[in-house]
Amino acid sequence: MADVVLHEYPALRERFFEIRREGLPVIYLIPKKRSTFYAVLRVGVGSYDRYYLERGRRYSVLPGCAHFLEHKLFANPDGSDEMERFGDLGADANAYTTGTSTCFLFNCRDNFPAALKELLTFVSKPYFTRENVEREKKIILQEAAMYADSPSYRLSTGTIRQLYANHPIRDEIVGTAASIKRITPAHLTRVYRAFYHVFNMQLFVCGDLFPDDLLSILSDVSLPTNGDASRVLPPADEPRCAPPTVRTYRRRVSKPLFAVSSGFPEPVGDISEQHRKLLAAGVVLTHLFGEAGSLFAELKEAGLLTDPLNRRIERNRGICYFSVTGKSDRPKKVYQMIRDRVREFVETGIPEEDVSRICRAQYAAYLSSFDDPEETAEAFSETIPEGIDPFAETLLVKNLNADFVNAVTRELFSPDRLNLTVVRGGKQDALESEEEE
Repeated sequence: MADVVLHEYPALRERFFEIRREGLPVIYLIPKKRSTFYAVLRVGVGSYDRYYLERGRRYSVLPGCAHFLEHKLFANPDGSDEMERFGDLGADANAYTTGTSTCFLFNCRDNFPAALKELLTFVSKPYFTRENVEREKKIILQEAAMYADSPSYRLSTGTIRQLYANHPIRDEIVGTAASIKRITPAHLTRVYRAFYHVFNMQLFVCGDLFPDDLLSILSDVSLPTNGDASRVLPPADEPRCAPPTVRTYRRRVSKPLFAVSSGFPEPVGDISEQHRKLLAAGVVLTHLFGEAGSLFAELKEAGLLTDPLNRRIERNRGICYFSVTGKSDRPKKVYQMIRDRVREFVETGIPEEDVSRICRAQYAAYLSSFDDPEETAEAFSETIPEGIDPFAETLLVKNLNADFVNAVTRELFSPDRLNLTVVRGGKQDALESEEEE
């Protein structure tokens, strides 16, 4: 018997099913009358997992192990690759590793039952040998070298390392050359058994299906159920309000890349209130740094920018920060203008009509994204582990107002916490730490 809970959102004309059945991951099914299907299997292990506890004993996880597992699970004993099998079914498959999870996914128009079974089967049957692990090391070492050469990747990691001194977000997801070389079949097997089981998995499916259809497909699927390891969470006392710094890295770039960033104080309140505050912070970033904003127009008119600024908010276990990135020949001047504008808006706030306009646009964007099975399933895989679903998040956006947004501006934003990270042209791996101007 399965326990099926229907979650309905009449105001959005949306719904989804939460399905729990013994021997299967928790399933989130979003029924959509579309010609395509999309499925994501999320496993709760990522680069943040440095340790785990099992039967009272603490075990270490080598940096890059979660990513290595993601690669190796696509290998089969007969020498075939899972990508080929999905291709034969007319499905497009992929996988990725983040700080908190490893996700395996596919989309297809036909053969969805076979493709879904294939997804759950290959993830549940690891195949590690000394030969195939050594062969994979060469591939991953090349991938790590490619990231190390990337100016945008160095900008991202440099930004994070200014914000956090101890959190495992500092670790490379692919691992280091030294840690990759230390990975063995035995280590992979131990970490796999600790994390790859139904109690640490979630399945997200979006398509023209209902619970009985899905359960019928999965009636003969068997997944590991014997995991009893406990995750060791990142430290909760990470400093988030460090003094501002300016740091420069050297890579081959035609124009300097820059990131202005700041750690947020951890939002307080229940899950819904925390998300509401972060959505309000997103409204602030759109107002400050969007193409329609006055700051971008001023920076462009002054010849400091040609392309739009990119902005993001990242909130995860033990971290909460925002960053704004772009290209400029004078990044320190851009940094100063951003600090001045943040100071201004902390003091004066954002007008009601601007908040209303941004919220309407974001609400419309959310609604539009729900027409796409891929966007919907991936949105669920990102927000459900954080305790909220995309439909509930959409209603939170709709109900934001200027008083709340401006209160969040005063609570979370400070010009005195803004950092600058720059990647300039020059000899690789040279680093300059500069005093704030």
